[in-house]
Amino acid sequence: MRHSIYGLGLMIAVGLPTAFLGKASAQWAPSTSCDQFGGYELENCLNKALATADTALNDAYKKAEAAIAADSDASADDKKAWLGNLVAAQRAWVAFRDANCKFDLIAAEWDSGSGTTSAQQACVLAATLARTTELQQRYTLSN
Repeated sequence: MRHSIYGLGLMIAVGLPTAFLGKASAQWAPSTSCDQFGGYELENCLNKALATADTALNDAYKKAEAAIAADSDASADDKKAWLGNLVAAQRAWVAFRDANCKFDLIAAEWDSGSGTTSAQQACVLAATLARTTELQQRYTLSN
């Protein structure tokens, strides 16, 4: 007996619960230390956490630049290219973070509801913390 892929797909689709056939929705936001708060307190806590995380990211980036400059095995031209690649990677990371967290994606996921701003802040915070850790692990200097 021959079975077509179309027939199998139709059988699977017919067997799906109706919950899978409705509107797609998500209300994603990573967990943070600010989750104990709600409303404006949550947003204020996330703003403070973001400021701290931003400072740490900038410090890690400066250390990455210093690590490149201090590399005794790389020529001046190699260091220049390496630094250019780091700058390009950081710009691409910022563009990704913003597309993933700050703009229309999370607003759509939250249906522009009351948790949208906090979800955006939590997403930016999680991404910033992860990028800081990545830079710290990739570029270490002994001080």
